[in-house]
Amino acid sequence: MGTKGELTRQRILDTAAQMFWKSSYHSVRIDKIVAQAQVNKASFYQYFKNKEQAAFDGIELMHQRTKEKVFDASFAKTKDPVKRLESIFKEIYNIHKSLKSSDGCTPGCPFVNMGNELATDNEKIRKRVAAIFEDFYTYHEQIFSAAQQLNLTAVKQKPEFMARQVQGILNGAMSSAKIRNRPQDILDALHTAKAVMGFV
Repeated sequence: MGTKGELTRQRILDTAAQMFWKSSYHSVRIDKIVAQAQVNKASFYQYFKNKEQAAFDGIELMHQRTKEKVFDASFAKTKDPVKRLESIFKEIYNIHKSLKSSDGCTPGCPFVNMGNELATDNEKIRKRVAAIFEDFYTYHEQIFSAAQQLNLTAVKQKPEFMARQVQGILNGAMSSAKIRNRPQDILDALHTAKAVMGFV
């Protein structure tokens, strides 16, 4: 249990992260964040310098949650590289399916959303989003390396190259799911990712 101040900051950050994810950076104003979080504007500025800091910290929060709930959770379930890949896609699909059921829309990837919107406007956020994807690549590298060692694939490529391709497939699937409001696009893309890695 945190202090009252820590809990207030966390509530503001949770609210901001969700709003940036489900809407857009430019459409979310501080007035909207504090109204949704049920705090006053002074409380916001007590913990965040400006909207940019709230967005940056929100990205960090989403990064840690994605690592824990998607990537680390998938790796903890099994050592089988194919099943790990399947679990990553299925976990992300389940998150979007649940959000569509509750909110009526499919939000897509928070990092792709923020990165695409701000890549040419905000170098700090662009670099952070790029670094987050570099982190995600390491999981796909481990999957492909293990598959090579176990002779589960005949594909002759470097793991770091394959990791970027598979994460690109996943990012594209989440963008498609958002545009079409169809979470199934994420699960459908699993077949492509497996084919690229040589798992079929």
